[in-house]
Amino acid sequence: MATARSIIEKAGRLLAGPLLAFLLSGLVPCSPALAQDPGPIDAERPSFSSSPLALPAGFWQIEAGYEYTRTTGSNGSKEHTLPNALLRWGFHPRFELQFDWTGYSWMTASGKETNGFKDLSVGVKWQIQDGSAPFLAGLFAGVSLPVGDEELTSDNYDPELGFFWTYAGSLDWFGTAKLTESANKYKLENAIGISFSPAPNTSTYVEYKGSFPEGQGPAHDLNFALMHLLANDLQIDLNGTIGLNKRASDYTLGLGIAYRF
Repeated sequence: MATARSIIEKAGRLLAGPLLAFLLSGLVPCSPALAQDPGPIDAERPSFSSSPLALPAGFWQIEAGYEYTRTTGSNGSKEHTLPNALLRWGFHPRFELQFDWTGYSWMTASGKETNGFKDLSVGVKWQIQDGSAPFLAGLFAGVSLPVGDEELTSDNYDPELGFFWTYAGSLDWFGTAKLTESANKYKLENAIGISFSPAPNTSTYVEYKGSFPEGQGPAHDLNFALMHLLANDLQIDLNGTIGLNKRASDYTLGLGIAYRF
């Protein structure tokens, strides 16, 4: 039976050639002025799930926000994180480059304060098929860079693989599966959700997320958010999470913005 390590290694070998070729092709200048009208912004935040659609070639997108996380109990904690930034660049009609950085964390756990910068990650998303299909899928390959402060870094280059999908039917479904490795331990995270629009330029979703780290019990969360489109290239959001079991945080609250240029 294939192990998680062998799956990551095989997927890496499979994607390495195409990713390198398209990265090199992305070095050719591409201007947004030459791209087709991209339509309303398609942001990754604030859901755990990511969109399978790549950013249109020649465009950049910055997404950022604030998040507060609260956990009670004997090892209770409070954490504030900012700016939770994601920088995206569409360098090919179906490929985009991503730089993801949680930023600075202010955390108090069991009476101890831990403040500092977290690690950065870089990756590439591949939109598998044309964006007009009812079912859309995308793949992601990335790695974290150990640039965080001493108590907040993994001290390793941790790989990540992701599969993203959406289905537009009588209901709009979406989901994600991610596999990460850190310190020779693997974690599988998956999510599934439903999105809908209660008013013009306004959308919302409800999303279940499960986290299954190797050697530990699972954590289950319910995510939700309200997003509003201020302009075709500008979106704001309010979001939250409710923990569904003891291994999950009690709740999170956040707000953010996404801008395409």
